[in-house]
Amino acid sequence: MPTRRIDPDALRRFLEADRSQAQAARHFGVSDAAISQQVRKLRLATSKVVALEKAGALVEEKLSASAQLAQVQHIILEQLAWADAQTQAPGVDRPTLIDTIVKLTTEVRQGLALQASLTRMLWDLNLIREFQDVVLEAIRHEAPETARRIVVRLKELRALRPSADLPTLDGGGPDGLVA
Repeated sequence: MPTRRIDPDALRRFLEADRSQAQAARHFGVSDAAISQQVRKLRLATSKVVALEKAGALVEEKLSASAQLAQVQHIILEQLAWADAQTQAPGVDRPTLIDTIVKLTTEVRQGLALQASLTRMLWDLNLIREFQDVVLEAIRHEAPETARRIVVRLKELRALRPSADLPTLDGGGPDGLVA
């Protein structure tokens, strides 16, 4: 017996109309298990879209965190320079200043490790963006209508941040012809 292909968009619309999975199985002429399997796939796809949405927010958050981290690092370095200069003054409690210098140095190292982690995350997100661009360009070259539908769907799902340059058929930005 040949298996029937269930259109994921049709299933999603059917279930969004407050119908049960059992009703969907009858409607599409498949088993309850087949519907359940498709629903799991739809949830996985939705999870990926949510991850993309969060990636944009993460970029903004990390940029803000990076700027704040740079400001904190500047303050710590100023304090470190002050403490180091004070160790040269006569009659100074050197052990206390040395302890302060060690603590400030530890803070600098932790800040640098955090900065490296943020940079790595931003680099990875940039690679994801470049991959999306290459894939959409290849799809646009082979099947422009499919590329247009993908971009429209991504916009509908808000998978790309509003500030992102969405691809178009003419290769332009969001102000050009929508792909």
